[in-house]
Amino acid sequence: MNVSQENIDELNARVKIEIGPEDYEEPVKNVLNDYRKKMILQGFRPGKVPFGVAKKMYGKSVLAEELNKLLSENLNEHIKSNELDILGQPLPNNQDELSLDFKNKYEFVYELGLAPKFDIELGPKDKFPKYKIAVDTELVDKYVRDFQRRFGQSEEVEVVSEKDMIYGTFYQVDKEGKKVEGGVHNHSTVVVEYVENKEAKKKLLGLKVEDQLLVEPSKMSKGEADLSAMLGVVVSELGEYPKQWLLKVDSIHNIDPHELNQELFDQVLGAGAASNEDEFRSKISTDLEKQLASDSDKKLRRDISEKLMERLGLKLPDEFLKKWLLMNGQNAEKPVSQDDIDREYGDYSRYLQLQIIESKLAKDNEIKVDFPEIQGRVKTNIKAQFANFGQQEMDDKMLDQFAQNFLQKEEEVRKIYDQILDEKLMAYYKESVKLQEKEVSFDEFVKLASTKQGKANFLEQVSNLLKF
Repeated sequence: MNVSQENIDELNARVKIEIGPEDYEEPVKNVLNDYRKKMILQGFRPGKVPFGVAKKMYGKSVLAEELNKLLSENLNEHIKSNELDILGQPLPNNQDELSLDFKNKYEFVYELGLAPKFDIELGPKDKFPKYKIAVDTELVDKYVRDFQRRFGQSEEVEVVSEKDMIYGTFYQVDKEGKKVEGGVHNHSTVVVEYVENKEAKKKLLGLKVEDQLLVEPSKMSKGEADLSAMLGVVVSELGEYPKQWLLKVDSIHNIDPHELNQELFDQVLGAGAASNEDEFRSKISTDLEKQLASDSDKKLRRDISEKLMERLGLKLPDEFLKKWLLMNGQNAEKPVSQDDIDREYGDYSRYLQLQIIESKLAKDNEIKVDFPEIQGRVKTNIKAQFANFGQQEMDDKMLDQFAQNFLQKEEEVRKIYDQILDEKLMAYYKESVKLQEKEVSFDEFVKLASTKQGKANFLEQVSNLLKF
């Protein structure tokens, strides 16, 4: 067995693995001996099938399995022992179909994409704004009206007026304003009352079912997160589409707002959480403060991440990663094309850079998530869920059983792990940099959160508070 590595550059390498008969003969022989002892073949007593017969029947398949096993073990051992920080997975380098023979010497070559090496400096000299979003009477009023409409009575009407909601379809159009065949289209809603642009609102008033007209959705939405949801286009790609879209009116609904009464309080907050309008508004204000503080943290983290990515300017093995994405994106339902990868690679590269940076930060600063922490968070979440249904106390055995069942779900455990790690990284950022607190209004924060730089990841994560 011989394993060697050729470094093409700082981000790409090739690993060559040579396997000779001396490496595979003995294990293949052992497997075939085990096979023949279990074989039942006409003309031979059970367990007495000759080795040559077993080899003729199963030899090549056993050899193939053993070669794969040796390759996997030695490649992984090489990566581990040399402490290689690889990206993606090793890719076979134009491996031709093997001619399997027990006397052959085999040579395999794998391409590796290597993570860049770098150091991170982050400290008090790095200053970032920490926004405190004011929860004023106007913002609470907006939410109260929104809840009244959400739980109000809806009646279908024929003509659009000031207080109506339009259910329609947005179609991508060409320069002449005609639908693009096979282009983007998305079913969405437009609440006329919330359209602030007077010109855009005027175009909507008086429309009837089945009417079609060219509109500028950006003038009918509140920020790019809202525009993204309206058109069904990810934030990072909004700039690739023209301003005008065709809106077809599918139906129009007039909503009679719900009265401010106990029924509404219970529907919004849960039974008994508020008994009058003042308590209702106070509870909404408190909840808004918590959610907006979370949104402010997300923006802070986005700002710090952007600064680190700009400062470090990490290079990645781009061609290797594109090849790896293409090979791993093939499935019968929706195969990934080279065009898909070329179009999306910029966002993927930024996301991967951030992962690499935060992984190093966690390692350098011993930021870890232990299993007991995950287990504890799972139990806390389960208790909270049961409390929502009125069960404040849980038997320890029942809680342990629910937690054990949950912990069997790998994807859910990963989400909890990521959540706790994110919280620890956020705490590290707050302790490391200098924060300059600034109080802003809700609308000002929406504009700040909608800046071009880094908007894609942030605006798709920020809470629905940004989507009036």
